[in-house]
Amino acid sequence: MPDFTTLTDSEIERYVAYHRPQAGLGSPDYLAAVEEREKRQGGGLNFGRTFEIVRQAAAEGRFLSSGEVAEHSGLTWNAARRPMPKRLGNLCEYAHRRGWPLLSSIVVNKENLAITFWFHQSGEGPWVFDLRRAGIFKGQQHRVFEWGQGRSPQQV
Repeated sequence: MPDFTTLTDSEIERYVAYHRPQAGLGSPDYLAAVEEREKRQGGGLNFGRTFEIVRQAAAEGRFLSSGEVAEHSGLTWNAARRPMPKRLGNLCEYAHRRGWPLLSSIVVNKENLAITFWFHQSGEGPWVFDLRRAGIFKGQQHRVFEWGQGRSPQQV
């Protein structure tokens, strides 16, 4: 396995792009390259810490706010707001490559921590309920909680 800490950002991007189609459920090299990329490009959001807090919340069977994710990396919400969607998307790809559920489905906005549906930002105002995604994300949320509590066949 290459020492990814010695590669440039563009070398890591090329490595990830080349190995993505071949990674299957996640080769160790590919996953290490993705993690190093996230450490460097996370906008202050630490990939390992993000995974850690999502895993902890899943084990506890609870939702967490994106603000909690930011705080766990030592950031304010204002500092993490812009890089958060991409970071959570990359976390989902990482999880998918390992055969895990959509981990970011339990990250919701602060006002809706107790609500079991996914909310998203629309261009027309505040956080709104998206009926098209409710069934998909509710099922994914259930799978994330099962995964976090060790009831999933493909565990860490």
